[in-house]
Amino acid sequence: MNLPNKITTLRLILVFIGFIVLIFPYPETMDIAVLKIFSTEINLIYFIVGFIFILASITDFFDGYLARKLNLVTNLGKFLDPVADKVLTNGALIALLINPSFIQYEHITFPLWAVLIMVIRDLIVDTLRMIAIEQKKVISANIYGKVKTFFQMITIIFVFFNNPFFSQLPLPPYFSVTEIMIYISAGLSLLSLGMYLKDNIHVLYHQPD
Repeated sequence: MNLPNKITTLRLILVFIGFIVLIFPYPETMDIAVLKIFSTEINLIYFIVGFIFILASITDFFDGYLARKLNLVTNLGKFLDPVADKVLTNGALIALLINPSFIQYEHITFPLWAVLIMVIRDLIVDTLRMIAIEQKKVISANIYGKVKTFFQMITIIFVFFNNPFFSQLPLPPYFSVTEIMIYISAGLSLLSLGMYLKDNIHVLYHQPD
């Protein structure tokens, strides 16, 4: 396994660590600290998991950069990288649907409809990839998928940190920069799905030899 693929594997390990921290059965009597950053309340557990998510997201840049820079692009990497991205983002999306007992203040969450759009989109694209693999083809991530993933990661970070930096902006009631980003992320998911279907729908009509 080359260096870029090892970095991709590290991303999967960080996801596992983040989940352990998030779902650990903390005693109800445990007093978990709440940090205040720019007047925004952030639970210590969410802060730690958000930081782990940032580290995992950074690996997404380095594995692709090194693969191209060192000419280490492989079919394994083309397959593993988007899978690791989806495990990272979809795992975080599903986790953020839950309001843990240690959250004792108002915290932004992903709405169910947005999570369904993003997760179902990824399931459809992954199905196309699996069908393509059976035909000895590899569907690499395109620019639309990369933009979607980047924006999605930024949005997830903002949700973990409870709309940081923007909580004091004079926006309409019940609306925040992070919530606007959630809508944009859902829209980019639909756009990238349409482009993947447009460019790769032919794999569904492949006639076996």
